[in-house]
Amino acid sequence: MTASRRPRQSGQVLVLVAVGLLALIGSAALILLAGSIAWQKNQLQELADSTALDSALTIGISCNAAKANAVITEADNFLATRKTRTGSLTVTPGTCATPYKGVDTFSGGLSATYNYPYRAHQQQIEVILTLSLPISFGGELGTSNTTVTRRAVAQQLAGSVPAISATTLACTSGQINVAGSIVAQNLIARGGGCAFYAHTRYDAVSGTYSDLGNVQVYTDSQLWVGGGGACAAGSNSGSSNAVCSDGAEVSGHVTPACATSGTSQFLSAGDAAINANPCAAGVAPVPAPPVSTLLPPDPNTDAAAVATLQGTGGAACSSAGVYPNIVVGGVTVGTGLAPAPIKDASGYYHFKPSCYGYLNMAGVSGGISNVQAGPIVTAKHFLTPTVAAASTAGTLLVADIRSDATPTKFTAPAGWVEAGVESQSGTSPRTEIWYYPNNPGGISAPTFTITPASIDSTAQLTEWRNAAVAPLDRTGNTAIGVVQNTATVSTVPGNTVANDLVITDVGLLEAVPGQVISQGVGWNSLANDPTDGFTSEYRLDLPAAVASETLNSTVTTTWALVVASFKPASAASGMVFDPGFYYFNGWNGANFTSGGGVCLGGGTLLARDVTMEFTNQAGFSSGTCAVGGGAACAGSCQFGSAPCSLAPCPPNAGADSPNNLTWLAAPCSAAPAAADAASCLGGASWCPAGDRACSNLLIWAPASTAGTIAITGSAAHAWLLGSVYWPGACTDSVNGTSMVAGSLSCGTLTMSAAVGAATAVGSDAGISTALVEAVLIE
Repeated sequence: MTASRRPRQSGQVLVLVAVGLLALIGSAALILLAGSIAWQKNQLQELADSTALDSALTIGISCNAAKANAVITEADNFLATRKTRTGSLTVTPGTCATPYKGVDTFSGGLSATYNYPYRAHQQQIEVILTLSLPISFGGELGTSNTTVTRRAVAQQLAGSVPAISATTLACTSGQINVAGSIVAQNLIARGGGCAFYAHTRYDAVSGTYSDLGNVQVYTDSQLWVGGGGACAAGSNSGSSNAVCSDGAEVSGHVTPACATSGTSQFLSAGDAAINANPCAAGVAPVPAPPVSTLLPPDPNTDAAAVATLQGTGGAACSSAGVYPNIVVGGVTVGTGLAPAPIKDASGYYHFKPSCYGYLNMAGVSGGISNVQAGPIVTAKHFLTPTVAAASTAGTLLVADIRSDATPTKFTAPAGWVEAGVESQSGTSPRTEIWYYPNNPGGISAPTFTITPASIDSTAQLTEWRNAAVAPLDRTGNTAIGVVQNTATVSTVPGNTVANDLVITDVGLLEAVPGQVISQGVGWNSLANDPTDGFTSEYRLDLPAAVASETLNSTVTTTWALVVASFKPASAASGMVFDPGFYYFNGWNGANFTSGGGVCLGGGTLLARDVTMEFTNQAGFSSGTCAVGGGAACAGSCQFGSAPCSLAPCPPNAGADSPNNLTWLAAPCSAAPAAADAASCLGGASWCPAGDRACSNLLIWAPASTAGTIAITGSAAHAWLLGSVYWPGACTDSVNGTSMVAGSLSCGTLTMSAAVGAATAVGSDAGISTALVEAVLIE
């Protein structure tokens, strides 16, 4: 019986073996399929990433149907270089906010979907790839194929550039409005109730965003809203003692934390709807990254930039270069290797790209500016005020003179003219203003005479450039023979032109114990000497109207005040940098340690298609060429001229007709608005498109710079188109429509804003992408 049963047992074994083999084969198939799918996922992800990154590079400024189709078509064409196209691209009509959608098919069961813009962000595109895979053992598994889907979201270069980047960031007054994001290494400091506000860059026409207005602070524990502070959502005014943002705010790399939504962050509902909250519930906060200290390539090593230099024999500039003086109209305005500037029909001097030590616009400014002010001089009978250097021919000399009470007028040397009025009453002092128009030069110590010879007298001599040949405009006087604390003097009638030199001569009782004189608000002090009973003030920024100054004394005194206004030589003049590369090393004719660089000193600088580099202690200043930028601008100080997008043309016509220059612009292909298109030369520029050492790069300084950017004073204006990279100290006083249309990167950045100031920094145009690349967002 045993023998008769063995065949049946063998059959059972065979069945079991067959079943086992089938299971093993199925398991092997599943393993192979899983491995194949994993490999396909990796390949598909790489393909989605590459397609998204390539197409992101074609994203430009703003969004419309044509631009959306161009971005989607680039994505599809790139994918076609990797896979054989089997269908044709179809773009579904949409809007930039919804978005536009493209679909296509490729060999091997691959289909592609492109969404641009992604979530209303005009600088991002989404690519979705789906691959259909056949399954060899599909019958056993119940299906004949499976699908693998991978996606990528890439962001264009400019989307990674913050509007403001600083190691140390602070404000001192007003609301600083930034169109774009802010990044800071150290805690953002605030003083005087000031506020920063990072606004979105939103294109209302297309309904899309180019920057979500985020704030990142690397250091932990940023205080977003101080005591009594608040954020006025979406407004350019009304915020105080706060750091405000339409987007997200995060502080810290050790213990990252966000601000309070609706209080200082996510102040824009539209932004909040598409901007991921880095501190959302259930999400680990992402640490704030450190601020990059990298710089674009040195323009002085760039072949295209060096090729524009004149006077160097084709060589680059040297930080140790010693340069000859540049003289314009008998006035030394700088040092450099460039040929002599040429004055055009509009009165502007055109400079050429070259190596410079410094250029001081004051010497060729259309507005009056101070050359020198002498010390306060006291004497009896013969009074000789002085200046340090002999006067330059053609300038205006002004002598403010005071004596004790006397009915007798001063007598003056030949050539001097009294400014029409004098002031004296009772026991009040006597004050007079004398001037020498278009002086012959060489004057440093004129002598005035007063009688009786026993009385005390005081004087100061000042020199001014760019005054009219017949300069006197208006005068006025106030004599108060009884003691009181306050006195006012005014030009009568009002000045006939704007930006006169308005100068006052104020006499008081001398040697009054405890006497302190408060000069008029907005007036610049030339002298304040209560011991000798004498003060003097001036203004260069007043309109064509009555000019008045009110002074106060801590003790009662008699007063004798006179005022005179002097007309500028012309309404339009200054410097123009013709297209090219400008290098400044601070050489002032004697050393490299006294400042130098570019300084307005009451003047105007216009430029288009330029890149500037500053080394040593050379700076970029609205004031003087002294280290740190010197005194705040007094007068009309302008980098550029009001752009047509901010001051409609006409009636605004730019400056330097017929050039009509507005933005002081870097080499660029796109301006902030169509009205400003002439500011960018595009393909006609000396700087090749995409050249990281000059494209959209306006100002560059090395890490070793000891110079400063100093745009300071209520009269300073700057309209800068391009990006600024300055590892040192920067100060920016934002007045009116002044702004940096591009990005601003400084080691230490201190900002203030006057009442009514608009956007200080930020634009889709003017952004240098030298330090960034297209990146994957998702």
